Amino acid sequence: MARQPAARQSAPGLTAVAGRPPAAAAPSGGPGSLGLWIRQRRTRSHLRHLPKWTARRPEPFGIRGLHWLPAPTGSRDPALFLHGGAGAVLAVAEISPGVLRGPESGDLGARLGEVLAGGPSGPVPLTRLQLLCQVPGPAGRTRAYAIAALAYTPELVNQAARFAQGERGLTTVAAQAMAEVFGRLGTTGAAGARLGPLVPLDRSAVVSLLGSLILPGRGMLGPRHGENPWQPAEVDATAPRSVAISGPVGPARQPATWWHATGWVKRWPRAVGGVDAASCAAFLPPGVSGAASLVVGVCGPPGDRGPAIAGYVTVSGHDAQEVELARAAAHAAAEEREGFIEFCDRRHHLAFAYTLPLAVGLRG
Repeated sequence: MARQPAARQSAPGLTAVAGRPPAAAAPSGGPGSLGLWIRQRRTRSHLRHLPKWTARRPEPFGIRGLHWLPAPTGSRDPALFLHGGAGAVLAVAEISPGVLRGPESGDLGARLGEVLAGGPSGPVPLTRLQLLCQVPGPAGRTRAYAIAALAYTPELVNQAARFAQGERGLTTVAAQAMAEVFGRLGTTGAAGARLGPLVPLDRSAVVSLLGSLILPGRGMLGPRHGENPWQPAEVDATAPRSVAISGPVGPARQPATWWHATGWVKRWPRAVGGVDAASCAAFLPPGVSGAASLVVGVCGPPGDRGPAIAGYVTVSGHDAQEVELARAAAHAAAEEREGFIEFCDRRHHLAFAYTLPLAVGLRG
């Protein structure tokens, strides 16, 4: 596969050794408490280095690595995966697609901003939220998803190490925080539209979603099991106006190729009370395969940080000519709503990977 480049204090009285964390005094007590302290220390060390180890993996797409966490024990808990390059734990839940086009959809930005500002009740900060609307073409059903990203912080590591050894504690703490975030999105808040009820996706469903984004209407790439079963066989980024992605699909692993072009929302349509943040879903005209992604994250200088909105639209086709027609149709659909899309020519391979399932944005 052709790999592309990525859109890329010591405590008082303790002396830190270069390359190592400061030493800590062992707890007093019997052998049981000493063993617990050793296990927690080993777990903290493993979890602290996990994002760095994951980020060394170039796959998929050269976006600096993804890593699945152990499956949560609750049947309603979402599957979790770590994006090492971004230093965040992500989860996905399906929502009703009608919300994105309903009468209250213009308040989606306000709703996401409210939930982002509130975050989970624990010490784990919520760094960004994403709404993903997938349109698999005229024969498929439009589907919508919410993606939440938790910051991978020392507080998260310490709390996880107190719950369980290895990565199980990380799953427990992050799953609880994700369930709270998805629950807040699904209930009536002080501002914005209600998105619920949301259905958290397990690992198989997330893998299927990722595969269908790469090859629309073809289901998942390759087998269900493995670290990155949705990794394509080839990414051809030589064309300036689209990226061609190929891979085996289905149980028979038949070869397939789709072309994608991704643009960012340069001008948002206006709505009563502010920006119509749901309109990027409507930038995909009927009959066009693709996906729209609305990302709300925190930005700005320290002391003056607040929610900021970005929108992305990807159109897909069986060949470059079909993508050209889809680009023109998406431009026209945006202009009808007094919006404007600017396609990310010569960067489509990065724009596609960073704006759809990962909710990172072009600057990563």
